Amino acid sequence: MILPPIPTPFDREGRLDTAAFRELAEALEPLVDGLLIYGSNGEGVHLTPEERAQGLRALSPKKPFLVGLMEETLPQAERALLEAKEAGAMALLATPPRYYHGSLGEGLLTYYQALADRMPVFLYHVPQNTKVDLPLPAVEALAAHPQVLGIKDSSGDLTRLAFYQAHLKDFRVFTGHAPTFLGALALGAEGGILAAANLAPRAYRALLEAFRGGRLEEAQALQRRLFPLGDLLAKGGVPLLKQALRHLGLPAGYPRPPYPQESPLWGSLLPVLEGLKEEGWLL
Repeated sequence: MILPPIPTPFDREGRLDTAAFRELAEALEPLVDGLLIYGSNGEGVHLTPEERAQGLRALSPKKPFLVGLMEETLPQAERALLEAKEAGAMALLATPPRYYHGSLGEGLLTYYQALADRMPVFLYHVPQNTKVDLPLPAVEALAAHPQVLGIKDSSGDLTRLAFYQAHLKDFRVFTGHAPTFLGALALGAEGGILAAANLAPRAYRALLEAFRGGRLEEAQALQRRLFPLGDLLAKGGVPLLKQALRHLGLPAGYPRPPYPQESPLWGSLLPVLEGLKEEGWLL
């Protein structure tokens, strides 16, 4: 499966643009297998509770979708969980509590188990953003819960994916790290939840299909071709992704202030986009 973490559009003043949000989702959904709403590239941490609800009400995905949850405590998570459930989300994608992670202890397991008691959950390991490592023993313990379905691992650490493959039966693994997408597939990942899939969904679906069909040379060639796109987006984050989508004529809006509206990496990404567009890989 290929799922893009869809950006949440804000206007230049930082106001949520629900009409653009709906238009962007409707443009992307036919080209992918599902959506992630309010993930890292969806700026879920930048939304008020009221805005989260407003944005979800504006969307009506037909394909499976996940909703990101990046809260610190169970009371904070309660409202967002209920709204995701009512909206028909397949599952939550939840980061670990992080601000006081040094003293969290068994609370990490308690947090995820309490969420999973309410609705299906995917764990979300994204240490480049949270600055928190999701311990492998904790992942293994949580995988025993029937509603902890799997994990999105954006670390790019293939040794972690090898651990999942070796130790966790029937645990669904998605990578969020486009530069190592093919390596993740080789280590048992089901697919990718990739920022770059907002821009080149056809290419990532073709790579996945080539791998599943045993056409490894074709898959390797596509991975090499897509590497600069994934690598630059990993470095440039939300501002670069939104700038690229705006360049392609899609209503991605702007990052919420104080984050910059344009990326210093745009000059490097533009020729990459132009090359992929000429080859028919972009939206």
